[in-house]
Order: sequence, then C-alpha cells, then structure tokens
Amino acid sequence: MRRFPIEILIVVLVVVMLALGWRIYGTGEMGRFGPAIHAQRAPSELHARMLVRHTHGPIYEEEFRMSDVEGVSNFDYRIRGVNGHQITVTAPAARVYDVSFFIGGLDQDGIWQLQNKPPRPDANEHYTVWVKQIADYKRGERTVTFTNPEYWAKRAGQQFEIDLSKGVPKNLVFLAGQQAGDKRYQQIVTDFRTFGPDEFRRNVAAAQTRIRAMHG
Repeated sequence: MRRFPIEILIVVLVVVMLALGWRIYGTGEMGRFGPAIHAQRAPSELHARMLVRHTHGPIYEEEFRMSDVEGVSNFDYRIRGVNGHQITVTAPAARVYDVSFFIGGLDQDGIWQLQNKPPRPDANEHYTVWVKQIADYKRGERTVTFTNPEYWAKRAGQQFEIDLSKGVPKNLVFLAGQQAGDKRYQQIVTDFRTFGPDEFRRNVAAAQTRIRAMHG
C-alpha cells in the first residue's frame, strides 16, 4: 500500500489554515481599514477667489486666486490699472498648507453663510467671492457679491425689540434700536488681503504701488 507523502499533507494543511485565517481575520481587518482606504482615495480640491472691481482711482481690478488640488497649492494675485497695465504675482506650486489653512479659516469665518448684498450708492469697491470644495466624495460651491463690507459690519441696520408686557408703545418711530451688523463680510475681505507668506504679501504690495505710480 502506497503511503501519502507527508510533505504534500503539510502543504495542504498550511493552505487550509491560511484560507481559514483570511476568512476569520482578513475580512474583519478589511472592514476596519476599508473606510480609511476609501477616504484616502477620495478626490481633494479646494478653490477660492476674490475679484475686486474699483469704480474710482488708479486701480481698475484686483483678483486673488488660491487652489489646493491633491495637496499641491497654487496661489496668485493679479492687479490691473485703469490705463491697462497689469501685474501678476504668482507663487510656485508646492506641497504646502497655506491654501488649505486659508480655506479652513474662510469656513470658520462664515463664508458659506454669506448672502448677496445690494450695492451701496457710494460703493467704490465691488466684491465677488467664490469658493469651491471637493472632499470626502462631496462637493460644495458658493458665489457671493457685495460692496462696502465695513457698512454691513457696522451700520447695516437697526434691530428692534418690543416688550408687550409693558403695554403697546405709543410711538414706534422713536423706539431705541440695537445694531444688527454682520462683521463676516469685512472679515472675509481681510482674510483674502492678508493671505500668504511674507514674501508674497510684499510682492503684492509692490505691485499695487507700481500700478498707482504708473497712473500718476
């Protein structure tokens, strides 16, 4: 009678044990790490832009543009004078966190809650702010237009409260009011204008100075 080779029996047992181990532990580990792997493969894009059009003065238009795509940041600033001269300040693409931190700050400062505001009659600067995010397989996009952010921050209107338990007021015209300003518009503009490393901001300031000098 022929004996079954012990080497083949060992190989068969090892294969069976590996298969059982995968079924018991492998699928569980994949269940644990599957969502992390899924999130790691999710597309990641962050974009922000602020366009400023000037009604008066030597500067006709300014534009701040920032983006972070899959961890690579790009940002630049463009300024154009009323005489047609244009200067662009561009930072080289790099794996830095400037843009991701910046857009995170916009989120905290309420960019997604801002609403379009009608232009003020004395407006000199007209703002268009745009932001777009793609993360965790979700996306969001928003465009807001407004003027005079300092007006909306300080003098946007009056908010009145009437306490009827003390009787109906005889004259509603002279009710004392409480300011109901929204500082988020001014904060968002400040965020854009103070964005970037020192060298970038210095170059932006130099471009503004040059455009004003060309106009003079």
